[in-house]
Amino acid sequence: MRRILVSGIVAAALAAGPALLGISPAGAATLGGEQLALPGVQVSAGAGATPLPTIKARTWILADATTGEVLAAKRAHKPRPPASTLKTLTSLALLPRLALNGTVTATAKAANIYGAKAGLAAGQQYTIEQLFYGMMLPSGNDAAIALAQAAGGVKATVAAMNAVAQQLQAADTRALTPNGLDAPGQTSSAYDLALIARAALARSDFTQIVSTKKYLFPSKGGGQHPIYNLNQMLTSGYRGAIGVKTGFTTNAGRTFIGAATRKGRTLIFVGMGIRESSKVAAEDAITWGFANRTNLTPIGTLVEPLSPLPTVGQQLPAAAASSDQSLAAVPVAAATAPAAPTLDPVALKAIDQAALKVPAEQAQAPSFWLGVIALAVIGLLLLAFNASRNRRRRFR
Repeated sequence: MRRILVSGIVAAALAAGPALLGISPAGAATLGGEQLALPGVQVSAGAGATPLPTIKARTWILADATTGEVLAAKRAHKPRPPASTLKTLTSLALLPRLALNGTVTATAKAANIYGAKAGLAAGQQYTIEQLFYGMMLPSGNDAAIALAQAAGGVKATVAAMNAVAQQLQAADTRALTPNGLDAPGQTSSAYDLALIARAALARSDFTQIVSTKKYLFPSKGGGQHPIYNLNQMLTSGYRGAIGVKTGFTTNAGRTFIGAATRKGRTLIFVGMGIRESSKVAAEDAITWGFANRTNLTPIGTLVEPLSPLPTVGQQLPAAAASSDQSLAAVPVAAATAPAAPTLDPVALKAIDQAALKVPAEQAQAPSFWLGVIALAVIGLLLLAFNASRNRRRRFR
């Protein structure tokens, strides 16, 4: 019986092996090009190109958003937890559904969510525009929940996110939360996040938000407090930086989407499971990409959406608003975000500390640790059972 059980486990592991390694099964076409399914770093550089710098990340991709060409990658289709980079998909799904000058009253559920926060207060009213800044700059999980509630609820928002992912052909992506906090089965890939970022950067409203370094956010009971963009590539003054999104959870590790535009060309870097500064990884890759662009042969492409996505000004209907919040549906207005200021040294130090340390408030959900404890208990019980059985054998 034991041999049968072990044989079954081995067979299942062998069958799942290619999927676990992020390799497409034999005969299956790889979205964007077959080279993207190969293990290790993939690049096709000409004789005049400088060596590709070492990018310390489990998976990553460097792509030209202007042409859709993939310039270099490592296990680009490997599904991994996306952490807060998933908020890029949340924005792409909700920007066409919510008027920026609409208003929503924050609920206790939104204000009390764990993890990084913009600082929502239950019962206080915010504009949709303010919530997008609160979600994308300091990675506010509270703002993400409030936006989801404004769009008809978390379930409706997650459904919209997955629908957009399918439209983009982001087949490695399965959204389960609007904020990216770890949930069993929630995945994306470096390739998919590049597709999502490329589509999002085509929207001027999204680009304006993620390119902002500092924003004045409503404080509890009145007044305002500054919130800062955690993307150090943007705040440090990297030439042409657009920003996009940072991420971290215990399960995902560091994740990052960064982009920069120079001479009319935009390069996107996505890293997952980054084992160095996200800023360093992104800047090394993008700097190399710009310097060697004419000496590189693309190794793949970012596929086009199955159908065109809504543009700025094209409003999609939101689902029926949930009963625990109020949304004032008003026409789209040309709301103007505050200009990105030059940050003072104190602000830059605050951003550096927030971005570089492992933020305990963004750590894994309690359910994750309950699972770890349960597995540990099961392991101890199995060890005790085996020890007891071995003792009985010795004394027979």
